[in-house]
Amino acid sequence: MSAPTVRVLRVTDDAMLRRALALRHDVFVREQGVPIELEHDADDDAPTTTHVLACGSDDEVLGTGRLLADPDRPGVVHVGRIAVAASARGLGVGAVLMAALEGLALADHGVPDGERLTVRVELAAQERAVGFYARLGYAVADEVFLDAGIRHREAVRVLTI
Repeated sequence: MSAPTVRVLRVTDDAMLRRALALRHDVFVREQGVPIELEHDADDDAPTTTHVLACGSDDEVLGTGRLLADPDRPGVVHVGRIAVAASARGLGVGAVLMAALEGLALADHGVPDGERLTVRVELAAQERAVGFYARLGYAVADEVFLDAGIRHREAVRVLTI
């Protein structure tokens, strides 16, 4: 399969959120065995959370992710629940999804730093995806921790425009 045309859309209604949650359920619960009660959490409904969908030209959901902002930590966001449909893996969808989330992080949560805007993007990378995040410029910690029984490592990238 060739690289698909991908549009990343901010989730703006319940129907779009259901589509995002359905893909997450397929990836995290069905494929990876994450308990459903851990996959869908209170952050999904928080007013400071931004969800996105990566859609193909036929409007098929190829990927999803979310951006969490903490009002007590201006200029810091957490990216998580990055999921790409099995049929779209290895085609660049994850990189397009991350670029869109990083753009939203800067636009919506960047803080002034002189004449620039800066935001610190934090994430918990599944250990098998560490290389992906490192290629995107994330500094990945050495320490491993378990989340939902899956090995993860913290990763950080500071973005500036």
